Amino acid sequence: LVIGVVGLVWVAVTVALRPLVRLGDVIAERSPSDLRPVTARTPDEVEPLVMAINSFMARLETALDGLRNFTGNASHQLRTPLAVVRTQLALIDRSGDVADTATASTKAKVALERAERVLAQLLVLARVDASTGAAMLHPVDLVAVAKDVTAELVPTALHHDIDLGFEGPATVTATADAVLLGELLRNLVSNAVGYAGRGAVVTVRVLDLHPAPVIEVEDNGPGLSPQRRASLVQARRGLTLPVSLVQQGQTTGMGLGLSVAAEICTVFGAGLHLEDARSGRGLLVRVVFAPQTG
Repeated sequence: LVIGVVGLVWVAVTVALRPLVRLGDVIAERSPSDLRPVTARTPDEVEPLVMAINSFMARLETALDGLRNFTGNASHQLRTPLAVVRTQLALIDRSGDVADTATASTKAKVALERAERVLAQLLVLARVDASTGAAMLHPVDLVAVAKDVTAELVPTALHHDIDLGFEGPATVTATADAVLLGELLRNLVSNAVGYAGRGAVVTVRVLDLHPAPVIEVEDNGPGLSPQRRASLVQARRGLTLPVSLVQQGQTTGMGLGLSVAAEICTVFGAGLHLEDARSGRGLLVRVVFAPQTG
């Protein structure tokens, strides 16, 4: 009787596990780049496992696509200034005129500074990737961080003939990380200062809206058309996030800054939106933080 029971149990277990074996074989036969949903026939009891695997593959594919886009963006951003440096150094070697040498040297210096900014952005993204998400977030005073970043970038704004100012209440609290929040604002304000044009007005604004605080960076520069903005955003994880501007034809470096801002917003659980400025001219970038409790 015992032998018969053991035999029945062995047959039952073997038959029951056969769909899982087939599922394992299907996954094992795939190449590492094949992240299509699993369509192997399985019993109803195994369907939750298949759905979980497919959901994980979809998230992994999204992450890999973002990594590929960022890699292409960053390589382009670095390749351009390095090519400029190489060209200017060649001109310096061949030039016998002091004025031409000084001009080439200045252009090479500017290109190196641009490459340095790109590398700094890469380091910020590495910090974002290494962050532990909700575990590192805590209440942060948005007004204090926004004021500090605005004051830090005032000299740069004056150099570009930009009127940079701040508007907001005494204090507004949101769940974030102070260092990453500073990098987020620094990228948004630097983009506005760099692309709004001379004589423009850039305003950093903190709004105490219930239940979700908001930070805005608004300029009255040329802005972006609705079609252009639509081509720069993609839906991901319920947020509106900008994609690489370089792939859309921009080669100025703005896309990398927005990519950094988008990744930081993802860590915060915040939304990043591109809109028309309130005056009808210019660009308004809004960061909508997660609803605050209490």
